[in-house]
Amino acid sequence: MSLHTTFQKAAKTVFKVFKSLIFKVQYVVIIKDGFDVNTRTSHPVDMIIDTFAERDVQFLSFSNLIQPTDVKGLIRGQDLRDQGIAILSTEDVIVRDDNGIEYAIIAYNTDPAEALYILLLRNV
Repeated sequence: MSLHTTFQKAAKTVFKVFKSLIFKVQYVVIIKDGFDVNTRTSHPVDMIIDTFAERDVQFLSFSNLIQPTDVKGLIRGQDLRDQGIAILSTEDVIVRDDNGIEYAIIAYNTDPAEALYILLLRNV
């Protein structure tokens, strides 16, 4: 079994185990044209939304950016690729389907196989 396959299976397992924390969200790609006109394209994906635990923070490259009100978002890389999203951007936003809350993507990390993305999300 390849490393890529192992990471993909692990990402699927995370979503099975924590299914009570899964929310339907829109990953909104924002394209700026340089003239203050933004194009927003929404892509539906499943996301685990949770708070950051102290044990999580020590392993993240963006741990110095986390504020007390920030939340953690987990998205499977395959879900992003299935929606045609090849590259994440801190210009993009996440919008929850259940309550319309919009989060800015402040930073993100991924594993070597890009199977699971950890996003630092801040309420806009």
